[in-house]
Amino acid sequence: MQVQKNTVVGIHYTIVTNEQEEVFSNLDFEPEQYVHGAISIFPMVAKALEGHKVNDNVQVMLPPRYAYGAINEKMIQTLPIDVFENTSDLEIGTYIQIPGGNEAKLLQKNKDHIIVDANHPLAGTHLHYNIKIVSIRPATPIEIERGLTESVIKSCDGSPNCC
Repeated sequence: MQVQKNTVVGIHYTIVTNEQEEVFSNLDFEPEQYVHGAISIFPMVAKALEGHKVNDNVQVMLPPRYAYGAINEKMIQTLPIDVFENTSDLEIGTYIQIPGGNEAKLLQKNKDHIIVDANHPLAGTHLHYNIKIVSIRPATPIEIERGLTESVIKSCDGSPNCC
């Protein structure tokens, strides 16, 4: 069997940046399973896996526009420090909640202002995937309907945004 629409594919993978910094790896865990053809992985990664078989190794590089996007300068903001209650605890490089409820990385602070970056942490980054296909099976009708594997569907607790 090969990777094609409406199959459940199990993969082990590692993601690194251009600088070879590891972003994520599931090699020490159970393979990640997804329904191929559903919107559950980056489309460029799905396309690279199409037609491959179990034990195939696939490498794909995602430029920023196909991953988390380019850095959006409008997401780097200067905010008055008085909109925050306790600024003495704020450390450069940490993520804080900003007005509007989003999280942003604290870049700088002084007595009057802070500068934050609300871009995704991997915005502007080229991602290199090293993938090994470890399993392929036909998806069940419910997996095809929902675009999720049965194990994910069964783990749903009914909370908002769950399955």
